[in-house]
Amino acid sequence: MTWVAAEGFTRRPLVVVEDHLYHMTELLDRLGGPAPLYPQLTVVCLDRPGPDTSRSAAAWLAAYPGLQVIAALPPAVAVPVGPHAPVPADSAGQDPARFRPLPPDAFASAHRLCQTLAAALRPGGLLLQDIQLQTLAFIPADRWWESIYLASTVRGTFADRPPSCRFVSNKRGYEATFGRELLDAGFDPREVIDKGDLARAVVPTLRGFLDRAFPLLLRLAAPGRLPWELRLARAESEREEVEREVDLLLWSGGDGALELGGRAVPGGPAQRRVLYKPGNQEAATWKALLDDRLGGGTGLPVLEVGRRLAPSGAGKAELTNLAARHLHTLRGRLADGAAILTAHHNYRLSERLTVGLAKPLADADGAGGRPT
Repeated sequence: MTWVAAEGFTRRPLVVVEDHLYHMTELLDRLGGPAPLYPQLTVVCLDRPGPDTSRSAAAWLAAYPGLQVIAALPPAVAVPVGPHAPVPADSAGQDPARFRPLPPDAFASAHRLCQTLAAALRPGGLLLQDIQLQTLAFIPADRWWESIYLASTVRGTFADRPPSCRFVSNKRGYEATFGRELLDAGFDPREVIDKGDLARAVVPTLRGFLDRAFPLLLRLAAPGRLPWELRLARAESEREEVEREVDLLLWSGGDGALELGGRAVPGGPAQRRVLYKPGNQEAATWKALLDDRLGGGTGLPVLEVGRRLAPSGAGKAELTNLAARHLHTLRGRLADGAAILTAHHNYRLSERLTVGLAKPLADADGAGGRPT
């Protein structure tokens, strides 16, 4: 299962790496507000295991809804992973929650640490890393800037859409200290951000990147779980991954046109999309069916569907017949027409389907508040 439909701990668009508990807490405190970034973020704490790290990890999970944490914790520590009872840290790796233990060998092995970071990050995402990571045994103290090669290695593990990398540091004179190394590793010294300037530099970098690189909102519903949301890129590879995991997907590019796709639409990958021009009535019904399913509704009343299609003054029998013919066309788009149900004079999508509705974030803002 990919990040699209995964439950519990999953890959995120934003990953932040820091070895100081205080600095991590200070950053997290700034990422809230009306549109908190926590549901899009995984933080990787490289402080050594101990009581302070344990308390901080537990506090972050409790204080920042949706945040995922990777940290090194003693086996006996209990870490809250949800609103209910805590789960012992030695079993947290088996729990589909918001916490994952940092592998103990990550402090001594660059390869192991890079594996952990790459597994936490979505393709095309952003890795924000402190440059001076003092807890890593494989980085010489007098060449602390060599941590930049960790980001370079993580980026190289992605065959498609490698992540962007930014750095934070409280040092001055980046160009003089390690500017050449940055350039050799494929980075620009301007990509180093002053750690002390959280409000004006670090936080806007995270928010701005997310809005530029992942400008779409995908709302999803699946059998046996509550609806959830994901941020999406416009990349074709990302859309194809969604369509492989979702039975029925309606995709809006923001120009009024809609496309229907997903596993329930028959044909090969190139044929599993039906393009609708702006104002198309079939597209309007698909959107209404998906909105109903995502909102936990009881379906679309048959007569209301008919009224949208019929001329003014049409009688009940004509409304019913028009709606039935219209739904017959929609069912014909699917490999299994029984995926659209008729019950109690309503049309609705079968709850056995995994469904999604993707649209630009700007449209979501206008529809009732900026989602997370």
